[in-house]
Amino acid sequence: MRLYYSVSSSGNFGDDMNEWFWDELLTGWREAEPEVTLFGIGTILGRKILADHGRVLVCGSGAGYGGIDGIDPGRVDVSWVRGPRTAAMIGLDRALAITDPACMVTTMPRFSGLPQGSGGAIFIPHRSTARLDLDWGRIGRHAGLRVVLPSGQAQEVISEIAAADLVVTESMHGAILADAFRVPWVPVRISNEFNDFKWHDWAESVEVRMQVQDALRLPRHVWLLLKGAKDRMRALRKGQISLPKDAAVSPGPAQAAATDLGEQGRRRVKSLARTFAPAIEVALGRDLKRVARTAPHLSRDGVVADRIDRIQDRLALVQRRIDRDLGRA
Repeated sequence: MRLYYSVSSSGNFGDDMNEWFWDELLTGWREAEPEVTLFGIGTILGRKILADHGRVLVCGSGAGYGGIDGIDPGRVDVSWVRGPRTAAMIGLDRALAITDPACMVTTMPRFSGLPQGSGGAIFIPHRSTARLDLDWGRIGRHAGLRVVLPSGQAQEVISEIAAADLVVTESMHGAILADAFRVPWVPVRISNEFNDFKWHDWAESVEVRMQVQDALRLPRHVWLLLKGAKDRMRALRKGQISLPKDAAVSPGPAQAAATDLGEQGRRRVKSLARTFAPAIEVALGRDLKRVARTAPHLSRDGVVADRIDRIQDRLALVQRRIDRDLGRA
């Protein structure tokens, strides 16, 4: 099978863990059924994405980006999905809405015996928030939280979550893994890319009535300006938007001239980022400190264990399918 998951240029542990995750759970899956694509961890069930693949095996994926109003059962085989909202959106039996497969890391030998409750309180931003040109160490000091960036190696980020005694997180997989390791967690919304549908889809799968906290009380357009500064530099380099009128054009090939900000243009964009970043760092740190004091969430004892048992039953069926294809049945 081939593997499909969302790949971020800056890295995102919740998606990147797919690379080794399924090897721990399914023996021989990479060799079996080469015409099939495995859809695993991630919000990847959408009409366009499914159309780009042939036969698909869904193991715990969720919907939330892009429209989808059903699936072709002759082409898409669903073992289970992330939550009840995904199941309802694509017309599946609710019994197939188990939970996000990432909780299965707690069954893996590499994560057994991790020191728990010794890592203090941590904050994990959404990958889009983490890409802002901010001093995350300074934000953490203002908040009284240690910042763990989602771009880190997946196994290291997971270990940080398991060791924490509180996880304040804008990353959904920060919450999923914290809950699986029985670490209290607080969901926080900073980025405009926070996806309520997928969060509630998962939270309902583990019977949590979730209250999302908001942070960063500065005017939203200030936050967007800071984000836009980096996007503007990238777009100018690619020639996707026009140059400032006073940008100096360096001599050379036409393409280079068309995408060169000019020294004055570069200084302007960097100045914009420097102007707003310190204020945003203080405001965000202050708000995260407040958020960390709100009542955390944790699913009831036994809920995640029940979901793990149900996933293991589904994986046993997938394993039999793989063994049959490889002639091992």
